[in-house]
Amino acid sequence: MGDNLQSKKRLKLKQSFKKISIPLVVMCLSLGFVSKSYAATVEYTCNEGIPLIVDYVEENDVSIARISHDSSPKITLVSVRSGSGSKYSNGNWVLHVKGKTALVGTQGEFDDKCTEVTNSNHNEPRQQAISFPRQAKSWGGKVRSGPGQHYKKKASLKEGEWITLLERTDKMFQDRPWFKIKYRGRIGYHWGGIVCSVGEYVEGTYQTCN
Repeated sequence: MGDNLQSKKRLKLKQSFKKISIPLVVMCLSLGFVSKSYAATVEYTCNEGIPLIVDYVEENDVSIARISHDSSPKITLVSVRSGSGSKYSNGNWVLHVKGKTALVGTQGEFDDKCTEVTNSNHNEPRQQAISFPRQAKSWGGKVRSGPGQHYKKKASLKEGEWITLLERTDKMFQDRPWFKIKYRGRIGYHWGGIVCSVGEYVEGTYQTCN
């Protein structure tokens, strides 16, 4: 009799947990606790012409670099502290990016020095500056209260959402600037690496929209 009573109690607890857990997941998603926003892909050429493809990603406020070196499968590295530039590591592989130069290697030793390929399928060539405002689209990502990741998040944009570029700031991240933008009738700042410009290419955005 006691065993049956305990079994019934456990069953009720499981059912109650299911009822609570589903709304909690929905709430977390709606509030942005579970978020993923992709940034940009950059191609480099290293020693002896070896290619290096890097996907720069921001996931839940963590900067990540997924690298493919010499056509190898993608390796995920996480941002770590660096004196200058941006540094990523997984405890074995290390990527150190400064401007258009990337150093990549294993076990703390940089075996390859790589240079960003300006004219490639991944990287939009630099063009002459043009006037603002300009129409653009976001590939999804956070709008900040200022030009940098340390500023407060104001909103999350959807992939393909229309925005207006108001001005290009001098604050850079991964060799691309932050833009002052207008979105949904409000003002904020958005990183150029997750922006495509409509019509003529806007310097500092990733590329023109397809």
